[in-house]
Amino acid sequence: MPQLEIFPLYSGSSGNATLVKADGINILIDAGVSCKRLCEGLVSIDVDPDSIDYIFITHCHSDHIAGVDVFERHHPAPLYTTADTCYVIESACRKKFGGEMIEIGQKDCVTLSDTVKVMSCPTPHDAAGSVCYKVIAGDKSFLLLTDVGHLTEEIVDFAYGVDGALVESNYDVRMLIYGFYPDELKARVAGDGGHLSNEECADLIKVMIEHGTEQFIIGHLSDKNNTPKQAVSTIVDILAKSDLVRNRDYRLSVAERYEPTDGMIL
Repeated sequence: MPQLEIFPLYSGSSGNATLVKADGINILIDAGVSCKRLCEGLVSIDVDPDSIDYIFITHCHSDHIAGVDVFERHHPAPLYTTADTCYVIESACRKKFGGEMIEIGQKDCVTLSDTVKVMSCPTPHDAAGSVCYKVIAGDKSFLLLTDVGHLTEEIVDFAYGVDGALVESNYDVRMLIYGFYPDELKARVAGDGGHLSNEECADLIKVMIEHGTEQFIIGHLSDKNNTPKQAVSTIVDILAKSDLVRNRDYRLSVAERYEPTDGMIL
């Protein structure tokens, strides 16, 4: 039976990368740290960097593409992303991009094998061509959703019924409001093209639980406007108001910023 295993390697504004093992296929989603750190993260979970079969990039910000150029030159794999992100990656390369880059749409479906496919969905973020991804292996599915300014109806529909998800829980509202960020940056983070708050993450998780999802990892936490403890506490408290209890109705963990996180098996 096809199986999905998810390993967040790095998560946050300092760099993002997630490995998805899908029925024997190794998929790297985002490559926002150096090639060296990507390889160290993969090796730490017993994955040979040369065994990456496909790379999917969500959008063009540096914390999602910083290592992709060098990684592709040393460990080439077909790279899928939207046209806008392709353009930025190619422009940023020191040399001609060494791998195979394949443009996909913001509403697309890429078939990787008889049992595995990857679907994209547009996300409102201040990066042209930004998407989230759903990986499907047989009857199992996983959603990776970060860098989202607000929840659209299309995203919520896209999230319905997945077995597990890594969802952004970027900032605590009070920490952002009373923090040291300049007003312009505060507005960017909390704006329609910024990031999801802990409360917004909880709202999405609630809907997803009601549609059958049981396993969650929260990620892309701000190191200035959030803490793992605060994010988990806020989400657990909000869900408890709907009689949804952690470790009874759902499982919740936090993706580490600087090292791989224990995997999720679906």
